[in-house]
Amino acid sequence: MEFVILYLLVNIAAGAAACFFGKRLFYVLLGVLVFIGVFNVALGSTDASPVSLAIGAVLGVVAALLSKYAYKAGVFIVGLVSGAALGFIVTMLLPREAADYLGVIMVVAGVLLGLAAVRWADAAVRIGTAWAGSSFLVPNVLAAVLAFGELAARAVPGDALATFDSLTAYVGGDFAAAYATPILVGTIALTVVGSIVQTRTE
Repeated sequence: MEFVILYLLVNIAAGAAACFFGKRLFYVLLGVLVFIGVFNVALGSTDASPVSLAIGAVLGVVAALLSKYAYKAGVFIVGLVSGAALGFIVTMLLPREAADYLGVIMVVAGVLLGLAAVRWADAAVRIGTAWAGSSFLVPNVLAAVLAFGELAARAVPGDALATFDSLTAYVGGDFAAAYATPILVGTIALTVVGSIVQTRTE
């Protein structure tokens, strides 16, 4: 049970920080978001072996370091993560056959949003961090409220990594598919709020 709570707290805290303080904490949050994003992809697309987790962690650290020393690269990465999240959510709304092309849709949406972010960098940082944060925050809050029993049932006693793997697969898979519309609406609404908060507190 404690691993379930820890998983939710980490995802919700990182999402909230990115959503409401993304511009101020750009480089720190970029590293956190990239790391979590890469880590979640590694868990979801591999057997979660120690090697794949280590590779995911290294890629996240490298991407975070690149963003620190290259502003445009950092902006592109925020756009890339946001676009990938958008592609994932949109795919959940499409017919089930579209799920076969989930990876392609996420990459294309990520690259396009990354390029747009570089073109309109300042606004893109606010909107992109708000979107990326919302895409972590909304599904996990909804899962905690609507399916906490299911989350608890998927916990692996004594194994944090296996629990995180199981929860990531569920929240990003069956839960996201079942609640795709509320997740999309909530993410869009929270992105607007987060962007406004960042603009007013800048």
